[in-house]
Amino acid sequence: MYLPKGAFAPVPTPLTHEDTLDTSALSAHLSWLKREGLDGALILGTNGEFASFTLAERRAVAEAAVRADSGLKLILNVGSCAVDEARQMSEVGADLGYDALMCPPPWYFRNAPAQGLSDFFRRVLEHARLPVLLYHIPQLTGIALTDELLDTICGNTRCAGIKDSTGDEAELGRLLPRFASRSYLVGNDRLIAATLQAGGHGSITACASVIPDLVKSVERNADQQVKLNSVRGLLEKFGLGPAVKAILRKKGFGDYATRPPLTALPDAQAEQMIAMLNMFGAIKW
Repeated sequence: MYLPKGAFAPVPTPLTHEDTLDTSALSAHLSWLKREGLDGALILGTNGEFASFTLAERRAVAEAAVRADSGLKLILNVGSCAVDEARQMSEVGADLGYDALMCPPPWYFRNAPAQGLSDFFRRVLEHARLPVLLYHIPQLTGIALTDELLDTICGNTRCAGIKDSTGDEAELGRLLPRFASRSYLVGNDRLIAATLQAGGHGSITACASVIPDLVKSVERNADQQVKLNSVRGLLEKFGLGPAVKAILRKKGFGDYATRPPLTALPDAQAEQMIAMLNMFGAIKW
């Protein structure tokens, strides 16, 4: 079973100002990430705004990422509150030749019992033809992947590991030992060096979409974490998702428009952010 490792970018889904998928922008971005040394990309993750797209649109995004033929390892997020829709997306990933899948809990049902959550994941895992990463991001889903829940689902052979996006070192300490023989990928740029030093397997982090070379360099030199933290902090100051899109727009990949309820970074703030980034010398224009 393929176990994801290395540095992955959770790529934004590029939209034109007419609110249509920009397949050329997606292809160009993925190819650039490969040239910059990244190992893979997550398609339709949180930064990919998957919850804003219909099932048909998500299929189209998944297909476009494969057609880009970037050479990156590709992980497809199949997340949905409807278990059958998650299973349909798992079929899309397998049919298209993705390397792995990722699945968050059904976030709308925040008071669902552990048994219900276990049944949800079990149905996805038993149906999947690809390795599946669990997606742990309780600050958005409102649902933590507790030890009790993991005990019931980690025995499935399709459970390849976890993406831990809590940004919490305590969660790193709790989850990494459980997934030591599988794949533990951290979802926060600030914890990449700590994860690798503790024996983790890699990262899926926002900064990788815009400064892939710096993210990758942390693998070789942990001292680079300090510089990465500075860039991450700046992007968070302006709003992580809108900031990433503004950078990709400035780099000329595409419009990277935003679909409601999310909003774009105002032009004046985007220019202020870019000026500050240029002081770090971290972005290649």
